[in-house]
Amino acid sequence: MKKIAVIGSINIDFFVESSIVPKFGETVKGESFFQDFGGKGANQAVAAARLGGDVTLFGSIGNDEQKNVLLNHFKNENVNIEHLNIVEDISTGAAFIELHNSENRIIIVDGANKYTDIAYVEQNLDGLLEYDVFLFQLEIPVETIEYLIPYLHKHHKTIILDPAPAQPLSAELLEQITYLTPNEHEFSTVTKDERDITDVLKDYPNKLIITRGEKGVSFYNGKEIVMIPARTTMAVDTTGAGDTFTGAFTVGIAEGKPLEECIRLGTLAASVAVTKKGAQSGMPFKGDIENLVSEG
Repeated sequence: MKKIAVIGSINIDFFVESSIVPKFGETVKGESFFQDFGGKGANQAVAAARLGGDVTLFGSIGNDEQKNVLLNHFKNENVNIEHLNIVEDISTGAAFIELHNSENRIIIVDGANKYTDIAYVEQNLDGLLEYDVFLFQLEIPVETIEYLIPYLHKHHKTIILDPAPAQPLSAELLEQITYLTPNEHEFSTVTKDERDITDVLKDYPNKLIITRGEKGVSFYNGKEIVMIPARTTMAVDTTGAGDTFTGAFTVGIAEGKPLEECIRLGTLAASVAVTKKGAQSGMPFKGDIENLVSEG
């Protein structure tokens, strides 16, 4: 198993569930409220660790009331946090999530995540080369990503980017990424290409992997467009589905599995994650996936 470094955001998620989507200026009653651990970096680190990945998380939290809760959580999830950045006088990142009939709307407050900056990664630059597979998202300063990816590419590392929240990336940066995993709404923004999904996929063989919700996942293998179907399940909350997919996919890559098998692992894991409320609560363990595979 190759060593995985996740460089990304860490949040506390605050959920409110309501059958009614409020209009601006309108107050409605919700059915429930709960908290969970979140942040795309943390989510993907936990998803990978639960499936047996050797995972270290690089990121930032505030020296606030959430600090010890998060530190204990990561230790319980077997996520290495020895390089975590604890920032004084700022809150840990937060996400405020509305759930409506298993769909969601999310507002993110960066908090300490903006301190996962170039100065922080420069302090850990030599240590980063101990890792083999690197997983990024776009909830930390994009300058950090633009700084690190060329450095890691120069050292022949495997680089996976989940480009969410979506923003345009340079052609040079896209070239240096090994695997890119946007969803069907993000890919055109990231690639700055408004063409049909099939045409865009053909420009990035075995690199661009587009998640398409309940339809599954599409990629181009150099010969044909391959559609990996999603496993049918009863979705309760889709908040952590994409992060679970990417975390599981990364474990497959770290284990040296073929690309299509890595994608199938991701879709299977995501299908389990959506059956519970919360970004991390429903993420499967290795045994859960093994049981599903044995059941056929």
